[in-house]
Amino acid sequence: MNQSSWFSLEEVELQHQITAANPPVIKERKLPEKLDMDSLLSQYKSIEINPNLIKYVVVESETTENSKQVNFKSKIKLKCEERDLHGSLANKGTNNIQATKISMASSIPYIQGLRSAFLSMKEGDVAWFKLSNEQMYTEQEIASGIPVQSFQKYFKIEILEVTQPEIPLDLTSLDNRLKQMELFKIEGNQFYEKQQYQSALLRYQRGLNFLEKWPKKFESNPVAIEAKRNSLLVLSSNKAQCLIKLQDYKQAISVLEPLIGQMRNKQYEVKNYYRLISCFYETDEQVKADFYYRQVIHMCQLSQEEKQLFHSIKFKK
Repeated sequence: MNQSSWFSLEEVELQHQITAANPPVIKERKLPEKLDMDSLLSQYKSIEINPNLIKYVVVESETTENSKQVNFKSKIKLKCEERDLHGSLANKGTNNIQATKISMASSIPYIQGLRSAFLSMKEGDVAWFKLSNEQMYTEQEIASGIPVQSFQKYFKIEILEVTQPEIPLDLTSLDNRLKQMELFKIEGNQFYEKQQYQSALLRYQRGLNFLEKWPKKFESNPVAIEAKRNSLLVLSSNKAQCLIKLQDYKQAISVLEPLIGQMRNKQYEVKNYYRLISCFYETDEQVKADFYYRQVIHMCQLSQEEKQLFHSIKFKK
């Protein structure tokens, strides 16, 4: 595999002879296969990162409190142009290559060789790097007899995006456990709003699985007990609604029926009676549908609109 294919190129480059007094309109175009590297790099500020790596700053993004600096855990989206000692383009003949995403934790040799380069950049930066390091060459290139003094390559790197992995919550604290439960619900709701019901279902189920592993040390805490109970009912209710959207009515019944009595006086009680009764009608279980219909009519204070809604499902078949 050509190592340059680990990177992507979609380049806009000004001819290095352009003067600041009369800059032309920047247009995307194909670069020449060869460049006079010394002449090109001489116009940029140079920084020696280490004896084998020199950085030439092309564009330096503004530094703010929110600057996204690359670190060892970053995932970055970048464009990279590779040239050799003579300025020849390494990926000649390659057209319309899109920018690529890489992880700083990758063991790919190119990532190892350019790690110091990446670590010197932040989102929005553009820089050339001159690298004198045999790590950047394939075994075939080294075996071909390239002189040690010729182990030199040039890379123009543009950092388009930097993301950091989220730090896992410390789940030994009650506050963080409550936050994590809320996250499962929020993420499930986001999938549901996009009509991605299977993904939403899996997210709600992850929340329910999380509740099953509730630490014993919280079992006597009234706040924890109530929060766990409410989360169980909400996640189960949302899970059932996803199952209904997926037309798995029997499974939705198995989720709702054991919990419907625990939803007394909850704001979603009537909604879940409606879901449960609808599922029984869908599965032709008329007796159970009628049982829960009588229950909701007598136990819940229904608005006129809600009464009409339940009446409509009772007689729709």
